[in-house]
Amino acid sequence: MSPALEIKNLTHCYQPGTPMEVAAIKDANITIEKGEIVGIIGHTGSGKSTLISHFNGLLKPTKGTVLVDGTDIWSSKEALRNSRFKVGLCFQYPEYQLFEDTVFKDIAFGPKNMKLPSDEIKRRVLEASKLAGVKPEMLEKSPFDLSGGEKRRVAIAGIMAMEPEVLVFDEPSAGLDPKGRRDLNNLIKAYHKKTGSTVIIVSHSMEDIAKLVDRIIVVNKAAIAMDGTVSEVFSRSEELKSMGLNVPEITEVFARLKAMGYDVPLDVYTVEYGADRLRELLGKGVGK
Repeated sequence: MSPALEIKNLTHCYQPGTPMEVAAIKDANITIEKGEIVGIIGHTGSGKSTLISHFNGLLKPTKGTVLVDGTDIWSSKEALRNSRFKVGLCFQYPEYQLFEDTVFKDIAFGPKNMKLPSDEIKRRVLEASKLAGVKPEMLEKSPFDLSGGEKRRVAIAGIMAMEPEVLVFDEPSAGLDPKGRRDLNNLIKAYHKKTGSTVIIVSHSMEDIAKLVDRIIVVNKAAIAMDGTVSEVFSRSEELKSMGLNVPEITEVFARLKAMGYDVPLDVYTVEYGADRLRELLGKGVGK
């Protein structure tokens, strides 16, 4: 079985052949299997956005190959078109892309472009609405009459309605309050569990990444600097800090406790897991 997404020796240069030429991604190699949930982290300007813009052909590589389900997306016009439906990109502040006069029409926009029959479009709209938490009574409203959080759910539902094999979220919780962030994280987890689709999350929030993903890819200075499990990547905290990144705050708390001589674990990456470990240790009478 082919991987969901494969990047081979990918390089992308802006303004090639000029004195201003700069490589935003250099010789990147990534394989993402079907059903994985993967986080991509990196400081601003590291190359993350350039990288994910290749996943469905928004950018064409200067060198290298992008394979979606085993097919080179630049091998033909049909392959490129298909990649746009197989890989859904949900960019930062997706609610700014809403434009139809009803929520239903906005969610239906992608499926209509896929030339699907009307009954299949309706099925997809209703299914995606349910997954994204868009209430049925909202479907005939104007998207511009909704709150910011509701608009974001509608925009996400529009991408889900295309039923992509790979769904990429670029800073999905940007601008949301803590409750909105929790709700969106729960939405992403529920979507992944329900569909089994491959999910890729780009985020500056180490806490969100720790809660959501099984594997982390770190981009630094236009290259893939790390690729491993959450534990493998966050255990290299000093290297991450040298790249302008951090580990989750709860991880720092446990590291400080350890440095003070307390017998606590260091593989703590979420508040929930940390609270459970502390309760266990307190029950055992943890000490120095």
